Amino acid sequence: MALRLLTGRSGSGKTRLILDEIRARLKRDPEGPPLILLVPEQATFQAEYAMAATPGLGGFIRAQVLSFRRLAFRVMQETGGLAAVPINENGKAMLIHKALKRRREELKVFRGSASATGLTAKLGELFTEWKRYGTGSERLKELQAAAEGNSASPLLRDKVHDLALLYEDLERELEGKWLDGEDALARLAEGAARSELLDGAEVWLDGFHGFTSNEYAVIAALLRRASRVTAALCLDRPYGAGERPDELELFHPTAETSARLCELAIAAGAGMEPPVVLDPPVLPRFAGSPVLAHLELSYDNRLTWKGDPALLRPEGALSLHAAANRRAEAEAVARDMLRRVREEGGRWREMAVFVRRLEDYADLLGQVFDDYGIPYFLDGKASAAHHPLVEFVRSALETVTAGWKSDALFRCAKTDLLQPEDGEIGRDEVDELENYVLAAGIDGWRWQDDRSWRPLGRGDLEAEDEDEAGGELAMERILRTRDALIGPLRRLERRMKKAAVFRDLCEALYLLLEETRAADRLERWSAADEAAGLPGKARMHRPLWDGVLDLLDQLVEMVGGEPADAAMFAGMVDAGLEELKLGAVPPSLDGVLVGSPERTRSDRIQVLYLLGVNDGVMPMAIRENGLLSEEEREELAIAGVAMAPGARRRLLDERFLCYWTLTTPSRHLWISYPLANEEGQGLIPSEIVRRLRRRFPGLPEGQPAAEPQAGEDEEKQLGYAVHPGRALTFLVARLRHWRQGGELAPGWWSVYRWMIERPDWRRKLEKLLFSLHYRNEEPPLTERTSLLLYGDRLLSSVSRMERFVACPFRHFSSHGLRLKERRLYRVDAPDIGQLFHAALRQTTEKLLSEGPAGHEIARWQAEAAAAVERLLPKVQSQILLSSHRHQAMARKLRDIVSRASSMLGEQARLSAFRPIGLEVDFGPAGQLPPLSLPLGNGRWMDLAGRIDRVDAAETADGLLLRILDYKSGAVKLKLDEVAHGLSLQMLAYLDVVVTHAPHWLGRPANPAGVLYFHVHNPLLHTLNGMSKQEAGLAMLKEFRMQGLVLADGEAVTLMDESLSSGGKSAIVPVEFKKDGSFSSRSQVADRGQWDVLRKSVRGSIKKIGKRIVEGDVSIAPYRLDKKSPCSVCEFRPVCQFDGQLEGNRYLQLPKPGGKDQVWQWLSENNEGEEPR
Repeated sequence: MALRLLTGRSGSGKTRLILDEIRARLKRDPEGPPLILLVPEQATFQAEYAMAATPGLGGFIRAQVLSFRRLAFRVMQETGGLAAVPINENGKAMLIHKALKRRREELKVFRGSASATGLTAKLGELFTEWKRYGTGSERLKELQAAAEGNSASPLLRDKVHDLALLYEDLERELEGKWLDGEDALARLAEGAARSELLDGAEVWLDGFHGFTSNEYAVIAALLRRASRVTAALCLDRPYGAGERPDELELFHPTAETSARLCELAIAAGAGMEPPVVLDPPVLPRFAGSPVLAHLELSYDNRLTWKGDPALLRPEGALSLHAAANRRAEAEAVARDMLRRVREEGGRWREMAVFVRRLEDYADLLGQVFDDYGIPYFLDGKASAAHHPLVEFVRSALETVTAGWKSDALFRCAKTDLLQPEDGEIGRDEVDELENYVLAAGIDGWRWQDDRSWRPLGRGDLEAEDEDEAGGELAMERILRTRDALIGPLRRLERRMKKAAVFRDLCEALYLLLEETRAADRLERWSAADEAAGLPGKARMHRPLWDGVLDLLDQLVEMVGGEPADAAMFAGMVDAGLEELKLGAVPPSLDGVLVGSPERTRSDRIQVLYLLGVNDGVMPMAIRENGLLSEEEREELAIAGVAMAPGARRRLLDERFLCYWTLTTPSRHLWISYPLANEEGQGLIPSEIVRRLRRRFPGLPEGQPAAEPQAGEDEEKQLGYAVHPGRALTFLVARLRHWRQGGELAPGWWSVYRWMIERPDWRRKLEKLLFSLHYRNEEPPLTERTSLLLYGDRLLSSVSRMERFVACPFRHFSSHGLRLKERRLYRVDAPDIGQLFHAALRQTTEKLLSEGPAGHEIARWQAEAAAAVERLLPKVQSQILLSSHRHQAMARKLRDIVSRASSMLGEQARLSAFRPIGLEVDFGPAGQLPPLSLPLGNGRWMDLAGRIDRVDAAETADGLLLRILDYKSGAVKLKLDEVAHGLSLQMLAYLDVVVTHAPHWLGRPANPAGVLYFHVHNPLLHTLNGMSKQEAGLAMLKEFRMQGLVLADGEAVTLMDESLSSGGKSAIVPVEFKKDGSFSSRSQVADRGQWDVLRKSVRGSIKKIGKRIVEGDVSIAPYRLDKKSPCSVCEFRPVCQFDGQLEGNRYLQLPKPGGKDQVWQWLSENNEGEEPR
């Protein structure tokens, strides 16, 4: 019974000495007392391999490589204690979730967040920490009692109250029945005295920098039972009992450990052997690398490199690299690895990649290494939370326990585990079902109510509905998909409702997995990933099935006999799956090790790639990330609660971790850092980089990019072509650069020939070469295609013409390809517009037919409100009546329509113009015939549409007509947009009614104007108050219509009879000067100008029609000032317009110099020329 300390700086040969001692004892006596090498859990495989690979040693049973946990189970097999069922972290997470639900009403701090994502995991981490350091719930309860009435923080007191309750529940659940890792160590400490395995054994501890309280208890037991315990520590000298290192000492963590071990030995009555101090003049690890030896020696002092400057060359033992970003960093590492294997004969197993924050690099490194064909092993447990099987279980339970929410059900369906295996229901059918569900507002109980499933209508307020889901056949297909998806979930729901105890709930979930053949599908996925060259992904599927079954087994053991509670069951499963993590063993003996400095252990690393060495990352900036703040942890520690080291101590210990990491490799250390993150935000290098620059003046620094750069020499460019797959990508990029006028290094033609000579790579190259000729342009449709799409007589609308002018491809997408945005069950602007139009039409039609009696404002408001109430059930399948929020929206819309209607009534009272048509249809089946225009080559265009309102008034010169259009937003008529063809609707409508007036009204008519009426409910602002009459006038001005009217005094006066004495109109955009003429602010046009407008609009429409039938589908959005249709275009993902791409340019529309130039453009357009 003795303790021997084995100390030495990093690379001094401690592990080699231990292995040599074990090998010598095995050779001397293969059947002697046990030889036990204790290493960290993650290092057991490598240590066993190193032992087994000893030449000439042969087989052995005397020596064993174990972790503390594996040793605990070996001892319990011998001494008893295995009656308790082992429990892992996801099992504990389920128990903690149960405690949270059970104690929720008793909690003070965590009551509101009891269901929050992540709380269970944080509680698990804290309780595990307390277990490691020997703190039980009783200690917390004592602390809580002592804190009552003293000066302790009220928040901390309440936190301790909550934590004590939850911790006590967890301990009660575990006691006598379950065994977690920390309990196993406690039982090891208790059972060591009875263990024959440990009796007289010799034990070595290697790879540790420190120990937890439970581990120290085990070591104390080993000191009493074993013949000798050797502890290897990375330390410059031994520290004895009672010695305390300076807190700034580089080796502080291991010095503290050394002193503590000596104190344990004295307390256990064990002897102290003389320590073994390895301090050779040249550390064995760095015997072949003076640069790395100097790095180790100078880490904690200011020694500057005085050796041969040639040893600091880029290919030497130490290199610095400032990469553009993380991908460039990872690609540079992959290229260097391939170079070392090919040119230097290196082995993958001699290389390792360390990253301080592995989560920032794990996926990226996996992708890059797969691309370069580099075998690797990721040393860490990956979360399975996003795996399809985990999502399937969680979303299936959420669906049946949380009211059949559509979001949960489609998350379940998109895992591809719910669909039948016959292939009849695929992703396309699921997407079609989802589109229908979103448009019809299917949710909750409606999933199982056939009355809610009917063909979708147009979604407007017209009396006749049109089937937009593809008719009855589409509806049958949708219902068939629905039934296939919800069938297994319905059966799950029925089984769960019948469940008497939790065991029945577990069985119900297992039957769902069996019914959907989840295990078989995972096997197929694994095989497919293997075939696709994705071994890392393939290895996840099979163990995940075992993990889910293990979780269900634990649930049965935990609560199997308790009364069933479906919500609790779903919550516990969810908590367990959240903590489900998958570990792995290296898939081969020859692979690159990828890990993090604080976890990964290996003594055979010759080349280390240390990535992400940025400020705040290495050394790591310690941040609070738990349930207790740093101040609260300190307060608990002072009160006697054993805790892990605090943030300050961990920050100081970062120096040792950095030292240990930098001194890990024996041949080459690669240090790199990105200059920017994925969002382009700048990053700065770590203090480590600055220190190396000072220690090694003249050390070159590489600047790797993700791909070859223009201007680099040929050798450097071809250095990127180290793997055929990546070389193919880079070759195409260089060829594109060459086609654009850049230089192409001759070596790239050699790469090109290599690809061409190999059929597999030739096919890939030819496919990518098409991209060199790609221009994001659409050629015109053929005449045959145009005829098939549009016919020889194009039926169109003015808004369609405007859409074409905005961008021909946008018009083609909507009217040629007939693409549509996904409909959603919500109130959109078109729904509101339809409601406004229908309500105002009904109100106007009824009240104006009553003559003067219908001009009272109260009547207009009441009738408008009634019209809205009648129309509400017709909007989007009664969506405005479906919830309190929508009902509040309906009340707001009713108020808007009432206000707007009252102002329409007031305008009617002050005007001689009267409506003669409301929602007037023109077209082949309309009240008015279409406006027909010849397009040439025997093709015609018929213009159709619907006019909101047509007003008429009699004058001495004849009948005047004007157009009113209701708008939910403020709109003005801009003549430059008319000239460019962007705003044609109102003027075209006026042209239609004037042209067809003889047929429609029995007499000719002249244009009086086009006006926009803004439907809104404005607030009046005043400082000094106003009378009722003043308020009425102010409100009327808020509804002043915008547009263009005839520059004729009589016509204007008929529109606003209050203008008979001059002034500014409150109804139309007109103002008289004192001499009776129109002011410059008036929006007016004389009769000659109205003729110009009519001809110009017809000319524009005719030209647009010709371009449509000629097949113009060009991707050519306009730009006028800063305005462009792309910002609101729903087809942007289809056209993929990008102003930076060759061939993608905006059609720049000129801005007029003034009104005269606009009228000149309009006049030129009469002659068939494009206005410019």
